[in-house]
Amino acid sequence: MANSDMDMTKLGNGPRARRTSRGLERSRAHLRQHRSRTGSEEEKQNINTLSWVKFSLLLAFDVTMIGINTCIWTLASVFLFCFSKCHDWLLMKLVGVNYLYNVSWEDPRVDRTALKLHEGDHVLTIASAGDNVLDFIIDGAKVTAVDLNACQLALCSLKRAAILELNHDEFFRIFAKQDMDLLRNKYHLLKKHMDANAIKFWDSKLPSFSGFMYSGSSGWLAFFLFRVLFPVTGFSWIRAALVEGVSQDDFRRRVKNHEARLEWLAWIADSVLMPIFAPLAGVPEAQLNLGMSREGNVHTIMERVFLNTDLVEDNYFFYGYIVGEYSERCCPRYLKAEHFSTLKRAMAGGKLILYHGTLADRLRLDAQVAKPPSYTAAIMLDHLDWMDDMMVNEELSLLWPLLNNDTGRVLWRSFSDEPHRAALKHLSAEKVDNGSGDRTGMYWGVWVAGKNTCGNHPELTSPGLFWQEQQPMSLVDKVVTGAKIVTFPVLSPVLSMASNAAARLTGVSKEDLTNNAHAKKIEAFYASQADAYDAFRENFLHARVHLATCLPLPPGELTWVDVGAGTARNLEFFPVDTLKRRFKKIYILDISASLLDVARRRVEAAGLSDVVELVLADFTDLSDKGKSALPAPGSVDLVTFSYSLSMIPDKRSALQQATRLLAPGGSLGIADFFYRNDSDTYKDKPVSKWISHVYDLGCKLWFRQDGVHLLSNDVLDTLNDSTELTCAERFRGSVPLLPILNPWHGIHITRKLSAKDREVFTDSAASSVASIVEEEEEENSLDAESKPKPMNGHATGKGKGKGKKNKSK
Repeated sequence: MANSDMDMTKLGNGPRARRTSRGLERSRAHLRQHRSRTGSEEEKQNINTLSWVKFSLLLAFDVTMIGINTCIWTLASVFLFCFSKCHDWLLMKLVGVNYLYNVSWEDPRVDRTALKLHEGDHVLTIASAGDNVLDFIIDGAKVTAVDLNACQLALCSLKRAAILELNHDEFFRIFAKQDMDLLRNKYHLLKKHMDANAIKFWDSKLPSFSGFMYSGSSGWLAFFLFRVLFPVTGFSWIRAALVEGVSQDDFRRRVKNHEARLEWLAWIADSVLMPIFAPLAGVPEAQLNLGMSREGNVHTIMERVFLNTDLVEDNYFFYGYIVGEYSERCCPRYLKAEHFSTLKRAMAGGKLILYHGTLADRLRLDAQVAKPPSYTAAIMLDHLDWMDDMMVNEELSLLWPLLNNDTGRVLWRSFSDEPHRAALKHLSAEKVDNGSGDRTGMYWGVWVAGKNTCGNHPELTSPGLFWQEQQPMSLVDKVVTGAKIVTFPVLSPVLSMASNAAARLTGVSKEDLTNNAHAKKIEAFYASQADAYDAFRENFLHARVHLATCLPLPPGELTWVDVGAGTARNLEFFPVDTLKRRFKKIYILDISASLLDVARRRVEAAGLSDVVELVLADFTDLSDKGKSALPAPGSVDLVTFSYSLSMIPDKRSALQQATRLLAPGGSLGIADFFYRNDSDTYKDKPVSKWISHVYDLGCKLWFRQDGVHLLSNDVLDTLNDSTELTCAERFRGSVPLLPILNPWHGIHITRKLSAKDREVFTDSAASSVASIVEEEEEENSLDAESKPKPMNGHATGKGKGKGKKNKSK
């Protein structure tokens, strides 16, 4: 039974690790206990024989369990690996065949509280099952709801038709009590309010349709979990309690009585069931991975739902799935009698617009009409979790011009604890819920960003596209260019001679680099490759497009210095009109005259000569002429290194020079090769980590012979005192003609701190350190309290000595 002093909002002792059997736990614990025993020699002798017999039995048990666990987890790992390869394929196969969501699985109460919707709002959102769409309309908002899955729109269309044609009693019996006979009898009346796609869908489904609550792939999953798995595993008491209508306190007591079994189920679900059933719940692998670094996701969800929401009176999400229908007390707002007349008027007044396609499709269509709509709120649900940086940036860039300048705001929720994409991080969003307020319990954050308070404006990039069509590079050309790169270290003494490219380069601010040994070497390396530079490296420098997509662009006319920019290829990741509109001046700086000559031709062809300045200089050793060619220190909004920092000998000087140029709040962006990934990719995988380090060392040695020195964290630490990290990403990428090479690529974006920011940042860091020290001291105190007590009730002199030694240590 639950004790009166027990925390009724917590489930057990917290989430377990996904795998708890990691070794000889029982036998090791017995040895520790045996060694900690103190007392007379006679007492020790009496227990010694029995203790070692017990140890032998525990050791045998541990070894047996290790063997069993190894077999089980090996088979499970093989299955999960194979399943992960078809995970998203299965999810996409479900789209268009049936709807995924029979219930909108986002809590509209959180959205309403954060956005305070009213009569003047025009909301753009994803249709899903239509529950939340109707909820927003109750508050007076006009809603444009889009969905890529036409079946979801068919469900929304049926609900709209039923609101228009039926009375509340009929509407409630169909959608709350699952009266499908009534729906079939009334269907002929509803069809006149439905579009052709919805009629086609329901004509085929309705004759054998058994109810909404367990329909769609998420409904099938709900039926399996709550009507099959729960009873089989001894959880039928949950449904019985909801049907009985017990109070929240009574239900909590019942949960605490079954706590151990619930924890066991949560552990199984976290370890095996979640990745298997995720596609049925409409969860792609990308979204699932956002929470895989956390232990006990299902445990946390159970704790939130069972102990911190009222399942009988308020949490209709789980009440409906567990019981199989809604009650008058516990149902979505659109099913309540007091809101039905409001919905009927709104449907008749055309306050719901349904569109088949993606949000991006709808936004492009809106932008083309003579009078585009002005959306006051964009509610993105959790679908941004599905997307990569480029897709998120594209969607926000299309949305931004159509978002009301004064009242426009964007709301999204996520399985991640923090904004997980660069474009979202740059929105200066406020976290309005950490998951504890959402009755589904399945999100770890809800954010709202206002357009008029946003520090950066998303801009559309054109990843991988050139302004002018490029001739594809033949295999022979690739081999020749590759041979020039590989043989340069051998031929460099012959090739490193004075070049007349600088003399031919006109209209460019130039330093005298005739005595610069590094400049000579770089010019010799690129002189014979300049025209083929972009075509060869397009499939080589993989992080360039990521950098362009992730760069923050604050409002106003900006100044950009691109260091080591070579041929100015980075400009082509933005449309020409965007560069003219957003940038006051762009400086393309490089040490190679041959590459800058290609840049000059590119800039002139695009008509950007009045915006772009070309500078031939050594960024780490600027002369007075070089300094005068660049903006004044403290005035630049953006400095970038795109696969150039790894080729600069004095990297720290380059980074210091970049931060000097930046204005407070300006951004420094780096895209380059990295030596290794220092994240927790290989957490708890020591063999994989060791193999990866050996492989990375081989990559490092290979690139070094070409003068490319892969970046390490030691170099980037130079920025710690003057900037704060806003975005970092690491991934492996291939090398043309050398498939065995797969080095780490990445981006690293930081923001320059003002003097005030640095003061706050320092205080925050000191506070964090103090907090960590305090936590460690508390853990040490708990460890000391949990140590076994001496058998005879007092410590011997030897024991005291050990205690003092440990304490001082």
